[in-house]
Formats: sequence, structure tokens, C-alpha cells
Amino acid sequence: MTETSSAARAATRDLPSHVGSRIRNAGLLLAVVCAVQFLDAMDIASMGPALPLVQQELGMSPDTLQWVVSAYALGFGGFLLLGGRLADLFGRKKLLIGWLAVFVVASFVGGLTDGSLVLVVARLLKGISAGFTAPVAMAILLDAFRDPDARNKALGTFLAIVSAGYSLGLVLGGVLAEISWRLVLFLPSVVGLLVIVAAMVAVPADLPRESNGQRIDILGAITVTGGAVGLVYAVSRASVVGWGDGLTLGSLAVAAVLLALFLVVERTHPTPLVPLTIFRRPQLSRANFCMLMFGAYVGFQFVLTLYYQDVLGWSPLQAGLAFLLGGVLTAATARFGAAAVTRYGAWPVAFTGLAMLAVGYLAWVLLIGKVDPIVILLVQQLLGGFGFAAAYPALNIAAVGSAREDEQGLASGLFNAASQVGTGIVIAVIATMLGVFADGGLGGYRAGLWTVTAITILITAVAAAGMVRYRRRVTA
Repeated sequence: MTETSSAARAATRDLPSHVGSRIRNAGLLLAVVCAVQFLDAMDIASMGPALPLVQQELGMSPDTLQWVVSAYALGFGGFLLLGGRLADLFGRKKLLIGWLAVFVVASFVGGLTDGSLVLVVARLLKGISAGFTAPVAMAILLDAFRDPDARNKALGTFLAIVSAGYSLGLVLGGVLAEISWRLVLFLPSVVGLLVIVAAMVAVPADLPRESNGQRIDILGAITVTGGAVGLVYAVSRASVVGWGDGLTLGSLAVAAVLLALFLVVERTHPTPLVPLTIFRRPQLSRANFCMLMFGAYVGFQFVLTLYYQDVLGWSPLQAGLAFLLGGVLTAATARFGAAAVTRYGAWPVAFTGLAMLAVGYLAWVLLIGKVDPIVILLVQQLLGGFGFAAAYPALNIAAVGSAREDEQGLASGLFNAASQVGTGIVIAVIATMLGVFADGGLGGYRAGLWTVTAITILITAVAAAGMVRYRRRVTA
């Protein structure tokens, strides 16, 4: 709390007078945007342990059940770029509160329903809501905390909370599911209401924005959103029915056409939704590619959750608690990872964290079935907890640090979209590997873990290239 308060005070001093006068409590503002991201992150993971209970009570088939998770990713990944750009063009406070209200209502309705279709639609709406609130929250934070040191401290706290949401969502979902799976939806609804009230007080009122004759790129919004939705749908479906399915291939084809059309539109539109020149910034492009680390991280949890329950016979709660140590370490140390960026630079910190993650995953690949799983679990959770706490904030800072004020929402949306779409692709590949190499033993699990490890080694090499460029620039 002292770290947050000092960051808030430093940031407030460096704000222009017209902004600083509108922020009554920078600490509360930071708490609000952290809570928004925690809700979004937690929702991705928390449904997992509850799925068997949902399937039993609502009588859902396995194919239908997976959409309880995939619908959220579909909405989140599909609308992040649109949400990010709107955060730069329109009032951020209104967007944040409005879409939080959608999140609250959808979560509450999903908890009440006895129908599988309503639950899937509720999860889709929650994902769409997150697609807007995530980049808006980041844009609000970047706008409020402008001094580099204060911004990195605030981002450290912010990303620690986000990391905790991803890591502890499984644990919290397991605890709540032991009572009732409906609590996994009801609790976020209640918390969301409290966040709305706090946002009304803490988030500065929207200032009039200079339009400069800009028009919203409607065709760009339609094509990129449709293309992203088609891509996420295809990879989500592929994880269940395979890549050769006609609808899967058709969705991939539609996504390819729409995304190609999107590039054409962005090249010709006077005020594009996503100015393509933003991708000329090597730091942002490299960081977005490296966010495959998040897909690998979620994929690792996916494989190990199945292994713990199907092979070791653990309960959903026990499987969730297996990730508790890493989640606690990440939440406790992510702010130090962000602080290290100020001292050492984003890419050296990202490389170190990714290397730790790769070693932890490799330990599982080499030792699964040969060593007591508790021993491997402890080693990986230590390496993974510290590694994620270093890599995730560093990559986020690298991605959004060079963004102009009018690009903060877009840069955040691109970063989050890279993580969500990447996660969908990685999970689909891992699910395929689990099926192809399933032999009644550990073959499928080992293949899934090899996939996670190979992806992490690849992006660690990319981060190493970024680190070399950084050191050359510093010593030049």
C-alpha cells in the first residue's frame, strides 16, 4: 500500500494541472483499474474447476460445455481492438462504467440460469465487456501516471493484481465450486457493482476530446472484429472437433478474408481504427509476439489440471490449489519486476523471466512420471511464480511504453488481443497434441508439455534478441 501511495503521489505531481485537479484520490483510482483487470483475468480461469458441476447440473454435452470457457475468450479476443480504439476516441469513464454494468448483469443472469444457452450467452457478453474494460482501464492508468518512475511503480501494482487474477482464478474457482458453481458468477457480479461505485468517485470526469474531423472507421471495426471472432471461434472449435472439420476450416477462411480486407481498409482510410504504422515500432511488435507466453502459461495450467485430476485423482479444489504458490509469488513480486524495468530495461527483465518459465516447464517434461509430482510442482511453481512476475510486467511496459497519449488504449488493446488470440491458438494446438499422442499413459500429457516448452523457448530467444538490441542502444 505504501508503494501504491508513493506512486500515486508522484504521478499526481507530474500531471498537467487540468488533469491533476480532477484526480481526488490517485490511490483509489489505481485500486479501481486494478480491480477491473482482476475481474477480467479471474474470469478466464475461474470457470475451469466448476465445469464438471455445470455439466452435471445443466446436462450439457462435452461439445457444448467447452463453450462456457470459449465464449468468454471469443468475446474478449474479438472486441479488444475495437475497445482499445474507442478508449482513445471517446470518454473513458463512461465506457468503463457502462461496460462494467454489462459485466455485472451478464454475470448475475448467468448465475441464475438453468439453461445452457443462456449461460454461454452470458459468458460471451462478459467476454465482450472485458474486451472494452481491459484497454480502457489501462488507458486511464497511463493517462493518470505519466512520470516514468511513478508509472512503472503503478504498472507494477496493476500487473501484480492482473497476474494474481490469472494465477489465483483457478484456486478461487475451485473454492467456490466446492460450495456451488453459481458462486463463480455471483461473486464477480457483486464485486463489479462495488467497482462501479468506486469508479464513479475515483475516475476523473471525461474531458471533451478534439475530434479534428475524425470519423470512426466503421468498416475497419467490422472487419477486424469479425476476423478476430472468426479466428478465435475456429481455434476454439478445433480443440474439440479437430482442424479438419468443415466449419472450423470455413471459419478460418472467413477470418483470413476479413483480416485481409481489414488491412486494405486501414491502408486507405483517413482515420484508421488501427494505424498500421504502429507496427513499425519493433518494441511493440516484439512484445506482442512474446505474449504467446501467456498462451503457453494457460496451456500449461490446462495440461496439468487434467493430469492432476485424471491421472493423480485429485479433486478440482486440490488441482486449483496446486497453482496457489505460483500465484502468490507472482502477486507479491510483480511490482518488483516492473521496478526492475526502470533499472535494467524491459527486455533484460523479460528475458530473465521467460528463461525461468522455460526451465520450469522443461522440468515437467523431463521428470513427469519419474519423480514425485509434488517435488516437480514446487520447483516449477517457484520458477514460474518469479518468472511470470518478471516477464509479464516487462512485456506490458515494452508494448505500451512508447505509445502516444492518443494511442494508449490501442496499444493496450493490441497487447491484450495478442495474449487472448495467442491463448486460443496455443490451447487448440495443445488439445490436438493431447489427442494425437494419447496412449493411455503419459504420452499425451508429455506432448502437451513439450508444446508449451517449445513455444516458451522460442519467445525467450525473441526476447534475447530484444535484450541485445537494448544493450547496443544503451552502450552506443
